[in-house]
Amino acid sequence: MSQQVISYADLSIINSALRSISSDMSGVHSELGTLNFKQDQIEDDLTKLADSFARFVNADLKHKALQLAETRQGNLKQDLQIKFGYYAELRRMATGILQGVDVGIVSDDTLRFSTEEVMIKAPGYWLAPALVALAAWIRDDRDNNEKALTEALKRDDYKTTLFFLLLMRRLQRNDASLKWLERYFMHQNPHHLDREFIIILEAVTTGVFPPAARQFMMTNVKSWLDQLTQGDLFINEQKIQWIRFFKAMGPLSNDKYPLLEKFSTNWELLEASLREAKAHEVICAHFKSIVAASADFSKSTKVQLDEILSLLVTNFDDEELPLQEQVRLNQLIIQMDGDKSAAQAVMDAEKNIFSEQVDFLQLLTNASFNPELSGVTKVTQSLAVSISQPWIIEAYDTYTAESRNGIPQTIELHIDGFKVSTSNGSDETELIEKQNTYYQNVLTIELGKLSFPYGDVIIGALIFLGGIWAFTSSVIAGLIGLGIGSVLTWNRIDKYRKAKKKITDDLEERARKAKEVLRGCIAETVDYRIEHAAEDCKAELVLQLLASIIPEDFSSVSRETARSII
Repeated sequence: MSQQVISYADLSIINSALRSISSDMSGVHSELGTLNFKQDQIEDDLTKLADSFARFVNADLKHKALQLAETRQGNLKQDLQIKFGYYAELRRMATGILQGVDVGIVSDDTLRFSTEEVMIKAPGYWLAPALVALAAWIRDDRDNNEKALTEALKRDDYKTTLFFLLLMRRLQRNDASLKWLERYFMHQNPHHLDREFIIILEAVTTGVFPPAARQFMMTNVKSWLDQLTQGDLFINEQKIQWIRFFKAMGPLSNDKYPLLEKFSTNWELLEASLREAKAHEVICAHFKSIVAASADFSKSTKVQLDEILSLLVTNFDDEELPLQEQVRLNQLIIQMDGDKSAAQAVMDAEKNIFSEQVDFLQLLTNASFNPELSGVTKVTQSLAVSISQPWIIEAYDTYTAESRNGIPQTIELHIDGFKVSTSNGSDETELIEKQNTYYQNVLTIELGKLSFPYGDVIIGALIFLGGIWAFTSSVIAGLIGLGIGSVLTWNRIDKYRKAKKKITDDLEERARKAKEVLRGCIAETVDYRIEHAAEDCKAELVLQLLASIIPEDFSSVSRETARSII
């Protein structure tokens, strides 16, 4: 009797230990499978989070750059007003004096008081003594005229000479105007021209000078052009700037391809390539507006000369260049919605506009890029483009070739761990099959991580057999053994089946969503290639337009001028 009790007690302890071990092993296997699956999900979520955070940081940087540019723009304009505000008042006074004298409503005393006052308020500025000399000349005060003229030439010989050159022509003193013109050209170096020389080009274009002076100007300009175009050095420099200018004209992204932006690993290249292609239309519009410009010959010579004089005196002076350059940069940042790199690209293309001295070819390029910053009208811009046409076409051919060579041949996609590439989206069926195969392999791997609970089943079977053996000694012990063995085996098998079903269901849901994303990316790929091809075709229209730019496209005077120079 005592032996049976001991045997039963020993069997109970063993069964209890086996059940505990079996439960722990089953839990470990289940947890390992769950952890592996969760790890993959966490890695995918972290990748998505990193991408979202990068986009957020980029948007935040643009927003802050936009706000900062707006603040700086206001501060810079305020600095310009404080430091050079009185210059603007003097500039307005120059043509005001002439127009006042024209109608005879300004007294000599008023002229003298106004001009002498500016000498005190604008020390060092060349225009102040120039206005005093003008007022003295009007009232026939020879002594004061010579003193003021000498001071003006001392402060800025270049601008003073140009000012009186235009002034004498306006007052119809043609002989005096021609002498000032000869003095002006005597000191010119086509390799180092001051920014104000563009005013001479403006005067040539609009034809406000008499034939002798105009022919003298064009002879010098043509000589410079021949000199600078003999070698490739200066022309190559202009080509490089034109290529940079073309690249900077691409419009900003309009978020038309959100899935490609999110799931394409080479999206930056795709976006840059599309932007370069879309620049063709902007470039075409730029040159069309130039070709369409013409001079208004209904204006009198006085009015045209007043406009040219205004260009001279309102075109900011060298000491203002650093502030004006900063104003332009912040203006571009605002225009580009805070995209500093895009703004800097435009600024790099225009940077020579803010140089104090340039060669003649650079002067033409500056006028072609931005006539307002260069200080000329659209008509002179047309003339500059007409003269520069040969190397503009060469630069555009180079830009187009580089743009086409830089088109990404494939679009690389990374969707939930599935990496694939497509050229134009025509292989949708093949890509989807590859994706299905990918998820089947993932399912096989994940299910392989979930091992069948053989140990638990064996332990349950042993306990079940032990219950059968226990029937020989005690019915109750046998029933307990049979129950425990059956429940343990069933629970372990059912738990394995549920874990397997969960993995399968989760993978099917991931595969379904990934397939939707893949199809969306393929659709956007097709649209992208269609749009890119359509935009790229516009390059031919630009080339046709550039090739058609001839002197006859411009106004009568510009036509003769361009023909004479070219």
